[in-house]
Amino acid sequence: MDELYVVRQEPTWREEPDDEYDNDTDHKTVYALFGLAIYKANCLEHSLVNTLALTKIITAREQGEQLIRDPWTQGFKDMMGKLIKRVEPHTSAYPEVVDDLTRSLKRRNDLVHNFWRERIPEIISDAGRTRLCADLKADCRLLTRTDERFSARVLDPIMESMGITAEAVEAQYAKERREAMARYETEAFTAGEDSA
Repeated sequence: MDELYVVRQEPTWREEPDDEYDNDTDHKTVYALFGLAIYKANCLEHSLVNTLALTKIITAREQGEQLIRDPWTQGFKDMMGKLIKRVEPHTSAYPEVVDDLTRSLKRRNDLVHNFWRERIPEIISDAGRTRLCADLKADCRLLTRTDERFSARVLDPIMESMGITAEAVEAQYAKERREAMARYETEAFTAGEDSA
């Protein structure tokens, strides 16, 4: 519980909508964009969980209580809809955040539950794949914007009140990245590169 859970989302998709995307519309690109959209939804969920966990820690400190359980555990069990309901006390003053969260939840649910079932015929044609890619890019932009706006209005002030600065988050991210790189840069991981 002493460690900070960090998920970092690069601030992309701001200037030109397609600058950071592969503009291909082949099957692999459609699947990659779908995966990216789901990842963006997961980043947003993580921000919601961080908000709930940190407010639980703040409340415990204010009341002189000690938490017995990790405050992140329950949040990671909940789906986005329930997380959004649980953060309502923190978002009610920001109607634009509430609107973004509502739209993001709708898109996340559609992606997870309906996307392939309803839209798989579109993958057959070039025009269909182009539409799928455009829609998935729009989903990525929506989910990114929602997470950024939610973080700016709700999560960041909570973190700052606890003394968790942007620099501390960046340092933790860099540490976790270095550890992951060291863990996964094994001979087995790079063996295929030597034979090329």
